[in-house]
Amino acid sequence: MAFFSRSKVSKSKLDARLASVSMQGFDPGLVAKLRTFLLGASETELSRVDVVTLADRWEVPRSNVIPLFLHAAKAGVVVMNYVLHCQSCQSTWKKSSMQRLSHQMACPMCKAGSTPTLDRSVEMAFAIHPEIAGVVPDVSPGKVAFLPAIEVINTDDFRQLFEMEKPVPGEYLGVENLTLMFSDLSGSTAVYDRLGDGTAYGLVREHFLIMFDAIRKHNGSVVKTIGDSVMAAFVSPADAVACALETKNAFQRFNSRKDIRGQLRLKIGIHAGACLAVTLNQRLDFFGSTVNKAARIQDLADKDEVCLSEDVARQADGVLLKRKTTRKRVTLRGIKEPVNVLVLRK
Repeated sequence: MAFFSRSKVSKSKLDARLASVSMQGFDPGLVAKLRTFLLGASETELSRVDVVTLADRWEVPRSNVIPLFLHAAKAGVVVMNYVLHCQSCQSTWKKSSMQRLSHQMACPMCKAGSTPTLDRSVEMAFAIHPEIAGVVPDVSPGKVAFLPAIEVINTDDFRQLFEMEKPVPGEYLGVENLTLMFSDLSGSTAVYDRLGDGTAYGLVREHFLIMFDAIRKHNGSVVKTIGDSVMAAFVSPADAVACALETKNAFQRFNSRKDIRGQLRLKIGIHAGACLAVTLNQRLDFFGSTVNKAARIQDLADKDEVCLSEDVARQADGVLLKRKTTRKRVTLRGIKEPVNVLVLRK
């Protein structure tokens, strides 16, 4: 395999663009690893960067490496493409933007109809920017370890850096399995009445910061806030449950403050399943029965409780070890089929 000589990569352009990445607060050692890789990689490696394998080689969680590549894409160090995998002939083709994807696409090779799903058949691919090295992105099948697009899309960094990257209004993209978490803050009305609007609003904002910090720490993304409520999405059910438990503990400490006097209560519900990625109110959002069930499961939670669907509990059993749970079968409002729910109280 022929390797690039260092003269093939423009060091000056690479360093100038990496400098803006470094300013985003990344570990300097991680940015240095990226620089070393880009300067020493082969043309093949630069044409389709194997982010999954790089994270393993660097012994850094993918959840840290993906934001690095997103900021590198924003800074013009790398380019980002959506690679679609045909489920019929196994060929691949690329699109440069999510707005070029639709829920029904035809494979350019075998002409078979395809329903892309962001976690199974749409891959996110990175290649070095052509202004830094004259390399054409390669999306050949089996080229690198598969990086599901949903892992990249479902990050706060993606939402902040690529606000325009979302389905065309009225269009949608499938996700075969996504975990949705809803929270609701109860007792805020009484706190507004007792402390006044300004002070109470400050407390509600502090509650949001607790939620947002835990969601980001556990590899989730904040989809939206609705009044005092939060909707978040996670690729991993275990991450969602771990986030809920950490949030619950942090909120109990917050709620014990003298200015709150235990009047605020947090209720959390989690469910996982298939859903649609859509654009609502000019934001990337998720829609479907899984989302509705997650919201309804949150409605079941009492003060300071976390309610999980049984499917989530089964996939996150490692996080729930030694946790006291109560299992019950319930009928959710507006949903015909009863579901099994686990309630975590302690």
